[in-house]
Amino acid sequence: MREIKPVNNNGSIQLKFSVGGKRYSFNPVPGGQFTNHRDFKTTQAIASQIQNDILAKNFDQTLDRYRLTPKQPVQSSTQASKPQTLLELWDYWVDSLNLSVATKQHHYKAIRQQIIKATPDLMDTLWLTQSNLGASTFNQRLGYLKRCYRWAVSKTLVTSNPYDELKTRRMYAKSIKPFSSREIKVIIRGFEELAIHYAPFVKFLLATGVRTSEAIGLRWCHVDFDQGFITIQESLSRDWAGNGYQRVRKETKTGSSRHLGMTDELRLLLWSIKPPKPDQDSLVFTTVQGKTIDDGNFRERYWVKVLTKVGVDYRRPYTTRHTTASHAIDQGTPITGVAYLLGHKDTRMVMQTYAHMVNRPDLPKIPL
Repeated sequence: MREIKPVNNNGSIQLKFSVGGKRYSFNPVPGGQFTNHRDFKTTQAIASQIQNDILAKNFDQTLDRYRLTPKQPVQSSTQASKPQTLLELWDYWVDSLNLSVATKQHHYKAIRQQIIKATPDLMDTLWLTQSNLGASTFNQRLGYLKRCYRWAVSKTLVTSNPYDELKTRRMYAKSIKPFSSREIKVIIRGFEELAIHYAPFVKFLLATGVRTSEAIGLRWCHVDFDQGFITIQESLSRDWAGNGYQRVRKETKTGSSRHLGMTDELRLLLWSIKPPKPDQDSLVFTTVQGKTIDDGNFRERYWVKVLTKVGVDYRRPYTTRHTTASHAIDQGTPITGVAYLLGHKDTRMVMQTYAHMVNRPDLPKIPL
């Protein structure tokens, strides 16, 4: 299947492609310009969604699912009446950011839903400070609200920022418990006995340490048996603008790509599941029915079942990533190398997470 890409149509952006012999041509971003970076990126995301729907046999022939509504001009502060509630102010600010649909449907929507439920006044902060939020979520939402009110002050929509006075909540480092070598063997054996179809998927997660969405989105064109490496450059992530089960193909979390050299075991694993003549755009790992893997369903229906059956203390599937990193450190891989394997831009995150494992000294010998 040919990749769908935005094309320049006299300055505007169009998507042109064929499905089942029928040709389609339309502008998914009304008024969008080919030279506008945001419009171009939005169109790329929509193109990926169309391509994914075609592969999943879920293509909307009316194209309604892929069209954005025309952007409504945001009133300036001199035109707009001053907001009377936090909800009004929040909507003013979010509209001014000109966000993509997917971005707006994630953290911004979650905060808006909390505001709707609490119905706070414009300068009330108790609705947030008295909420039963974890420290990480509280600090994240406080940061958004501080930025919202700083913008409002600059636009003379409010006279002060009440959220600047609030302090973040203390966060405690979570104890990371990677799977031991014994647990890895037990888990793999459990999948081979109880959910054989997903055994290669689990082995791949453990062997590479990639993000779950990166493994889910891996295509055969990313696997180079001749040169012996796998390219990780995109993922199939949850489409927060959709129904929660749809996924959209996008770049990796850090926007970078990396080449992972295959071990002999990993090469044999991928070769064993490779179709005789695979479609290069088809997914390497799928459900039993050949559909895109949903990480939530996989966790609830298979992961929990296997770990319970084999007697391994539950940890979420993301622990496979910690497992790869911790075993790499134990085997002497430099921190810079671990950061690269995990797809981090620098070593900061690796040191924050795994510093306790690096160059651990032995206790001094004390005569007892």
